[in-house]
Amino acid sequence: MKVCIVGAGLAGLTCARHLQAGGADVVVVEASDDVGGRVRSDVVEGFTLDRGFQVLFDAYPAVKRNLDLAALDLRAFDPGAIICKDGRQSVLTDPLRDKKWADVAGAAANLSIPVTDKLRTLQLSQSLSGIGSGFDPHEPDDQSTYDYLKAQGFHDVTIDVFFRPFYGGVLLKRDLSTTAAAFRFYFRMLSTGQTAVPSAGMGAVTQQLAAPLRETNSIQVNAPVQSLRKTDGRTAGVVLESGETIDADAVVLAVPAPVAARLAGLPTPEGELGKATIYFAGDKALSDSKKLVLNADPNAFVNDAQQISNVAPGYAPAGRHLLGATVLGDPAMDDTQLCNAAMDDLQKMYAGDREAIRALASYAPLRVYRIPYSQFPQPPGVYGTLPGVTTDQPGLYVAAEYTESSSIHGAMTSGENCAAAVLAG
Repeated sequence: MKVCIVGAGLAGLTCARHLQAGGADVVVVEASDDVGGRVRSDVVEGFTLDRGFQVLFDAYPAVKRNLDLAALDLRAFDPGAIICKDGRQSVLTDPLRDKKWADVAGAAANLSIPVTDKLRTLQLSQSLSGIGSGFDPHEPDDQSTYDYLKAQGFHDVTIDVFFRPFYGGVLLKRDLSTTAAAFRFYFRMLSTGQTAVPSAGMGAVTQQLAAPLRETNSIQVNAPVQSLRKTDGRTAGVVLESGETIDADAVVLAVPAPVAARLAGLPTPEGELGKATIYFAGDKALSDSKKLVLNADPNAFVNDAQQISNVAPGYAPAGRHLLGATVLGDPAMDDTQLCNAAMDDLQKMYAGDREAIRALASYAPLRVYRIPYSQFPQPPGVYGTLPGVTTDQPGLYVAAEYTESSSIHGAMTSGENCAAAVLAG
């Protein structure tokens, strides 16, 4: 059996590896100049820049099944977060997981979060960690994350100061209107594993997946697909924009939802959630913390910031430091305006820290990454409406996160499921 996979992102590469292991003859065609899709890294002036701030939850079941985590040399963030509000910084953390007693003590003394909510967070962690480790698309998802948190008894101050910026960065919606099923899954992953990045950048994940496929010359890059080829009502290959035709017994679309809709008219989730990441290079770290920095201002422009070179020193050249800032959505401004607005907000976040403000003065923009389609929206009830990996078009299959959930785990799980469906015929 020959299978053509369109797209060399997480889902496509995972699918290709499982198909190859199952004995199929695989060819992967990728429109861009390298594999990875949204999970790629660039080296700019000696800095490793992920194409948009991303992290790997090592508790993801699909990650454990498909990646050699030891080979990735993961560098973990410290548990918890630094909260920036009104120019001041305070710490929130998990006292059962954080090994830095100074942060544990600081979190205990943090009066911005009610003590009862700190206890509720620990109780929620313990209760959710006992649930199955995987994501269950059949789990009831008729409740928003905000409504779920209120039903658990959390005060609005805790929701506003912590949950909105933290899970806003994960779910790309600070209003917490995303289904609570997604929130519970991410909360469980955070409670049972590490949040990390490979020492060589997030692109190392997709490079590892691609390695055995490259050994068999199964990947073609710079090969955008113009159309699907049909024979007797069956999808029988693809036509590249170059004019080349690739015949196949089955075709797998491992592309973003808008591209799948254009190529095959497939039903896909509507809408898109985007973000922009601005990387700054500086001479001094703002702090020595390895925690995510959250902007709790209700009018925040920067949702979160990361002194990523504290977490993974190899991301920056010796004596230099890398700072990332995440902005939700796709702001209607050019890159210069975006960088200036982000720096202005960073200065507001650290206004009460003179050392950090002095350090910020040495930072200059390095690169901006805009990813208009980072996730598909996941409102309550969405999982019952998602398409499957099979289609009503004979010979055509789908491997993409929008068949599962919008996450690294979802993309890889879809790749696994799609390969199984193709091999089953």
